[in-house]
Amino acid sequence: MRDADDPPPPLASNALMSGVQSKLAAENLCVASSNALDLIRTLRLSVLLMDEELIRAEEEEEALELCLLGLEAEDECNTLESKLAELRNEELKDD
Repeated sequence: MRDADDPPPPLASNALMSGVQSKLAAENLCVASSNALDLIRTLRLSVLLMDEELIRAEEEEEALELCLLGLEAEDECNTLESKLAELRNEELKDD
């Protein structure tokens, strides 16, 4: 922390520090994008190496899971609709 009595640092050193920080940030972005591209290449290779039957089995399994989720959501919706209908009937009886 700087004292109020201390003079501010020269503008040149602030500019130099900003330049170094900018260069470091650019290099970090380059490394991050390189890592992302490497991950994409690895994923593509793993997809190419997967067996076609295995891919179909995984897709079928996911489709079945989604179908089951849909059926569960439909049952829950029906239950909620029946409860709502009961509440509306009770309100009508009370009026």
